[in-house]
Amino acid sequence: MEDDHPMEGAFTGPGPQDIANGTAILASALTREAESLANAANGLRGTLDLFLIDGFSPEAEDRRIMREGTREAAALAGALLLAARHLLRFTGDVVRAAHETVGRLPRGSLSVGEVVGHLRAAALAPVTDDGAARIAAATIAETFAEEFEAAWRKAAPPVGGTGDNHGL
Repeated sequence: MEDDHPMEGAFTGPGPQDIANGTAILASALTREAESLANAANGLRGTLDLFLIDGFSPEAEDRRIMREGTREAAALAGALLLAARHLLRFTGDVVRAAHETVGRLPRGSLSVGEVVGHLRAAALAPVTDDGAARIAAATIAETFAEEFEAAWRKAAPPVGGTGDNHGL
């Protein structure tokens, strides 16, 4: 008499098509995150321009903070688009996508935590009813996040930097 369970071995994880679909929906969600950040940067820039045009000149420190916020939001949007691009370019090779992304990011304008945070948010917001693709997207995002952080730690720190999570 055999003790085989009818469902034994039924779940083997996402297949190649699920991974391709998960990568696509994650990249799409990252693009939406980037678009939202770009819109925020544009709004900040417009607000700054409005203050300066109407004759209202905030203190120099306020203007500097607003300009930095605009640049940082734009840089983060670019980083998310780069991550989406590399995920699609290297579908099925999340480790390479993460390493390629770190290798192309400018130093000093981003933090690992910001990029990873938006990546995880994107993984939670895929627009699909394909459960296997959503599981794959979450798995891909977590692998990318872990490899992204590891690659950053291995990368040479920026001039004057510490090489930790404080800035890319």
